[in-house]
Amino acid sequence: MNKVDIQFTNGTVLQVLDSLLDKLDDLSEPMNDIAAVLESATESAFEAEADPVTGQAWASLSDAYLKANPKRQGGKILQASAGGLAASVVADSGNFWAAIGSNKIYAAIHQFGGTDDMPAGPAGIPARPYLGVSREDEQSILEIVVDLYSR
Repeated sequence: MNKVDIQFTNGTVLQVLDSLLDKLDDLSEPMNDIAAVLESATESAFEAEADPVTGQAWASLSDAYLKANPKRQGGKILQASAGGLAASVVADSGNFWAAIGSNKIYAAIHQFGGTDDMPAGPAGIPARPYLGVSREDEQSILEIVVDLYSR
């Protein structure tokens, strides 16, 4: 399975989590809640067809792509079919971690876009970020951690 790791590095959240590690042996419940925030952010990105961090709309499908795939005209940029990218994204968590990702081989190119060293087709694919957290998501995560800390 291909894998892309994106690490959440918000300093405030990490400081609070570090202080909690001294007090708690099992953070599985808040980590599950954090995974749910990540999942919700990703679902919202697919629905809005926008970067979950910046809110910037994804690039439209190219005219050449639409000409080659006329059934995609007027549809979602990244299909939400049962076997598509959106359906493949899953969140998971454990005692000390929360994660979200996809097992699709093409997931990374949609998140990051093509690069100049790729063949012409894939190189032209623009980034359409669907993983990430907004300021509001960061606040939700911080509230989960603060709530646990105040128990």
